[in-house]
Amino acid sequence: MLAKNAFAVVLGLFFSLQALASGTVLIDGKEIKNREQFHTHVAKNLKFPAYYGKTLDSLYDILSTDFSGGTIIKFKHLNILKAKLGSEYVEALVQTIMDAAEDNNRIILLLE
Repeated sequence: MLAKNAFAVVLGLFFSLQALASGTVLIDGKEIKNREQFHTHVAKNLKFPAYYGKTLDSLYDILSTDFSGGTIIKFKHLNILKAKLGSEYVEALVQTIMDAAEDNNRIILLLE
């Protein structure tokens, strides 16, 4: 998993200037309080369709197939987010976005 994370960060840095023109969503562990707020924040900032189900499966589906906008999804204070949402959930969340980014090269994941 570490190699994939490092790859995502390096790839994200390489394309960050290009993708910044398309949009960035910041997921700050200090600001996100629960899973519902996370999904609402992402859906609003990435302009997801109304049918977004606010689950990890739904997040993957939207990002990998229905989402055509190029963007950076940037996590800050990941350890704080893990404390709030649960470590296993956040690891699954990051993996979900990484998997979607493999299927949709317009998605870039950055971890701080």
